[in-house]
Amino acid sequence: MDRQNVFDWLWTVNCLGCGNIRIWDIMDSFHSAAEARAALEDRGRRRDFLSESERRAAERTSEEQINELIDYCESRNIYIMTFDDELYPERLRSIYNPPAVLFCRGDLSCLESDFSISVVGTRKPSDYSVRVTSALVRELCSFGITIVSGFAVGIDITANLSAARCGGKTIAVLGCGLDRDYPKENVQYRSEIERNGLFISEYYPQAGGTRASFPARNRILSGLSLGTVVSEAAVKSGALITANLALSQGKDIFALAPHDLFDKRYGGNVALIRDGAVCLCGVKDIVYEYYENYGHKIANTGLTSAASAAMPAAFPDGSASDAYKQASRIDPIAEESTGLASEKTENVNHDQGYDASSLEGDEAKVYGLLKEAGKPLLADELSEMCGMDISEMLMLLTDLELEGAVVSSAGQSYTAC
Repeated sequence: MDRQNVFDWLWTVNCLGCGNIRIWDIMDSFHSAAEARAALEDRGRRRDFLSESERRAAERTSEEQINELIDYCESRNIYIMTFDDELYPERLRSIYNPPAVLFCRGDLSCLESDFSISVVGTRKPSDYSVRVTSALVRELCSFGITIVSGFAVGIDITANLSAARCGGKTIAVLGCGLDRDYPKENVQYRSEIERNGLFISEYYPQAGGTRASFPARNRILSGLSLGTVVSEAAVKSGALITANLALSQGKDIFALAPHDLFDKRYGGNVALIRDGAVCLCGVKDIVYEYYENYGHKIANTGLTSAASAAMPAAFPDGSASDAYKQASRIDPIAEESTGLASEKTENVNHDQGYDASSLEGDEAKVYGLLKEAGKPLLADELSEMCGMDISEMLMLLTDLELEGAVVSSAGQSYTAC
């Protein structure tokens, strides 16, 4: 990190405010952040290019203040990434009002991915949306695709956490500072996501969120990605803000196929599909959208067999229709593969039952409860028995189903294999 360059950028941001489009009005008048800082710092200059409030902010900004911020970030393992940093994502540079500075904590290599997909949705998702989002994210990660989401409760944390737990790359874009424990419900997952993922924010580390900061961060979320998945959104859902920003940035929109067209919770999905979004029924709908330009990257993951099946939620019993099987024979990826369904069920011995010796922690506990019950149990029942949030339980049950340890049936009930 070039401390002097970071100092110059932070001085400008401090005078004008994080995310303020005026930063770029000022920067357009100077050749560098150093020149902009010098002009803002020079109290003998008339500074006609500043408004009265901006002049007051410039006068309040001090060298000591900026150095304290840099020292604080260094002590908290926060990397300060400026717009001219070589690590700054090129795709993000091209959006309207890109963040001048990003505060980052975690694996910076997540920003090197040129194949990223953002996943957004409601804070109160249905069981269906949680299960399908978790399965979809795992499939995308198997292709080496980075998952971008907002770390909010509901669909966002489902996406970030599902990616982290399968060893994939994920970026959590915050609408507050990195050191603010928000939302409280998700604080427990921070270290788990940081292990392979990255937290980023354009706001100072201890800054709280505001009514404006969370919608504003969505431009970063969509800006980092090739396309945006809307898992579940009502007609007035905040997730549609991200979808509209993605459209304005020229990005693709994928809307999860609703489980019920008459369910108002999916009104936003229906509207997006009607207006031209890709109707998302499986991972292929995303992968093949970009295969022509990114096929070589998919092949290099060594996990191309995942392309031969739709996401597990589409065929929970591991089967597929004859028409689907026929179509897969001409897929550019599937020709080289043997099929995901066979891989996901290889741990199942239909004569002796599932070998649970590899299960640990909560997975082993839940599997044990189902095995002991000897009958189907509802996800809600298991959630209460384990003292676990229902969204967390649904993600865990999806993992077990992908492993072939449990099978699901109507009404969100589960049985041990």
